[in-house]
Amino acid sequence: MTKDTLTDIEIKEIAIKLKKLSSSGYIPFDLFVEFTRLKVTVTIEVVPLCLDDQGEVNVVLFNRGPDDLWWPNLFHVPGTCLLADDMSETDQWGMPAKAYERLKNGEMKGIKLLGEAVYVGHLTQQVRRGPESKPVFYQEVEYDSAKEHLFPLSKLPENIADHQINFIHRCCQLFLSKKH
Repeated sequence: MTKDTLTDIEIKEIAIKLKKLSSSGYIPFDLFVEFTRLKVTVTIEVVPLCLDDQGEVNVVLFNRGPDDLWWPNLFHVPGTCLLADDMSETDQWGMPAKAYERLKNGEMKGIKLLGEAVYVGHLTQQVRRGPESKPVFYQEVEYDSAKEHLFPLSKLPENIADHQINFIHRCCQLFLSKKH
């Protein structure tokens, strides 16, 4: 085990400053960057799917843009890190409701969701920003409402977040098995 280069006094000073942060809501970005490097982040991943007229599975993907620190200009499925105030006594099983609302009102806004999100499994991965533990779900969506963000599974873009490819395929397999 490597020793930290901070002294005990420096660690205590940092801890005192961190106590000033609210325990609910977002962490300032510069701190988030360091926390994701140092600690496992819990990230909810939702793979929105639908069938086109030919019966092929299509996946909703969004581009992260050129200024993204970890995945610039890469396509990805909707996801969000759990925040301290996402947890409630009613969310002991299944999708954390507040986190899912953030996704529905954020990245997936304007896309009509069909039914409930389906739990696929739990994944632990080392990604570009650090270690993540992630429950993965798929969500059926209406084709027409998602059209501008759809990619056929057989033609996913080359500039896709590569750590998501395997679980996208797994979600599509399960989605198709429930459709047949």
